[in-house]
Amino acid sequence: MHGGLASGAKAAGDVAVDEAAAPNSVVDLGPVLHLAEGVLPLVIADRPVLFVEATQRLNALNGSAGMLVALLADGIGLAELRRELHAALGLSPAEVDALVADWSTQRIVAAAFAPCAEGVGGLSLHAGGREIAIRFPLGAWGAELAAPYAHLPATFSAMAPADGRSMTSVTVEAMGEGPDDLAGIFDTRAGTLTARAAAAPILRGAIVDLVLDQPEYVALHAACLVDPDAPEAGAILLIGAPGAGKSTLAAMAGVAGGGLRLAGDDIVLFDPRTGLVMGVPLPLTVKSGSWDRLDGVLPNLAAQPPILRADGQWLRYAPLPPRASSAAGPGWHRVAVIVDLRRQEDVAAEAIPQSPIECLGRLLEEGFVQGGRCTSAQMRGLARMVDNAEACALRYAEAEQALPWIEALLG
Repeated sequence: MHGGLASGAKAAGDVAVDEAAAPNSVVDLGPVLHLAEGVLPLVIADRPVLFVEATQRLNALNGSAGMLVALLADGIGLAELRRELHAALGLSPAEVDALVADWSTQRIVAAAFAPCAEGVGGLSLHAGGREIAIRFPLGAWGAELAAPYAHLPATFSAMAPADGRSMTSVTVEAMGEGPDDLAGIFDTRAGTLTARAAAAPILRGAIVDLVLDQPEYVALHAACLVDPDAPEAGAILLIGAPGAGKSTLAAMAGVAGGGLRLAGDDIVLFDPRTGLVMGVPLPLTVKSGSWDRLDGVLPNLAAQPPILRADGQWLRYAPLPPRASSAAGPGWHRVAVIVDLRRQEDVAAEAIPQSPIECLGRLLEEGFVQGGRCTSAQMRGLARMVDNAEACALRYAEAEQALPWIEALLG
């Protein structure tokens, strides 16, 4: 296995090299690759190993992987790396790219790059105290990648917003013209190289990392529905285990005639200082089991490319429903109702009161805070928020059964 981790991580594989890479066939432009932050080369019992802080893994290296680590130690351009590994190991450019993409997603390799996207424009995602500019490459592939973010407003400035929000960005770069070339996803700190087919979830992950990197907030795994015509009514949070139907039910509520707006289907930021929440307006994540149900609800859902996520789940990303973009933008809301979704076969929709203690426990099961520990101030704020909201568990079989009940909550 060329360049592989002896611990069994996927590498380029023993693919025969059909053609030599001509020394002058690759232009030395593009990202500089280096070992990612927190990757520590070690020698144990005369054998090279890598400790990867991000994954807490200790990986034994074979000889070719050891050579790759040596090349990365001082930084090396992608084109030069292709030439070096072809000369030493006979790897084709495609094999080198596959290896780099694999190590990049394992957070062993990082890329430093000065993105060449024209201008400073893009789309703007507001999350908590942060404004994230998302910039896409020109061309058909860039337009395809940007389509699920169509609900976001355009941004034309690199200046921080006047209200004190910090400004950061994520930029996607195409590393070549062909569909088999790598793509790079770069934030202000580092970059990840990936196959184009895997770029959409990695882009979303990079945005989520920036959203979560705000220690003043608690991130809740929930969908958030609000009434834009009556913001004082508060927000509905839909929570539940994976597969409970949060995204499907929230999307249907967001396009139905009940007046609710979907502020976000996956992450809600809670500010313990104010007790308010803000839905993060990421694209909808629609799993394959809901494609047929939502095809008539979400415009152009079928036109979005199917994506195979790393966990084996097929999904499509789609813009938030139109009412989501009709309001001024994401805002802070008090929590009026927390609904714990319990999807079960062959049951009628039924709401069961839930104690604040049980509700808080459910929120904490999948919540996120920097450092992995809630502070006393954060816990006090969460407890107060839950205590002041109506909490219930909703048993239901199909989203159509539960929708009228959800729509009536803020009535």
